[in-house]
Amino acid sequence: RAANGGRHLVLVADITDETVVSQFEPVLTALERFDCIAAVPPSYLHVTVKVVGNVVESPKNDAEFTEEGEGRIVEAVRSAIAGVEPFTVTFPRLNLFPTTVYAEVADGGRFAELNRRVCDVPDVEAWDRDGEGFVPHATLGQFIDTDGYERLLDYLKANRAVRAGPLDVSAIELVAIDLAERFPAFETVERFDLG
Repeated sequence: RAANGGRHLVLVADITDETVVSQFEPVLTALERFDCIAAVPPSYLHVTVKVVGNVVESPKNDAEFTEEGEGRIVEAVRSAIAGVEPFTVTFPRLNLFPTTVYAEVADGGRFAELNRRVCDVPDVEAWDRDGEGFVPHATLGQFIDTDGYERLLDYLKANRAVRAGPLDVSAIELVAIDLAERFPAFETVERFDLG
């Protein structure tokens, strides 16, 4: 749920391929040894294409819309990504954002293309992390403390390689999540098959 009680919608490529998930598990297990980070559960592995916004009764800003607006956005996203063919990605190495440890995505620009197309949809707000600022990634853990941070950095410098994949991306999903949870379950609103 969004802070105002609405549903928070995100467009994702869910990572459910058992082989790829198993390739991430040693990294997730290693991250659990550090007090400064909460490793994601394997069921949370995904690549975010675009944070869409919040479905609320009374929208008050550009990142909020009604259920009727949600329906229009679903159809506009379907049109925007029409013709995008399925593609294959790999996850070659670890990296950091200020709040997370993530696996980089090697995709030949395909997720950036999807992000740009969705940002062009009317009523979908673009933020600084979209367009030129978009970095496709799979979050592996969120920072929760500073204790052990230097040890984690040393570990990451010595162990950057992930070598997960290949992952075939044949669909993306619009999901609703509960922002009150650290690693929320995904409620699929709509599935968009590529191709």
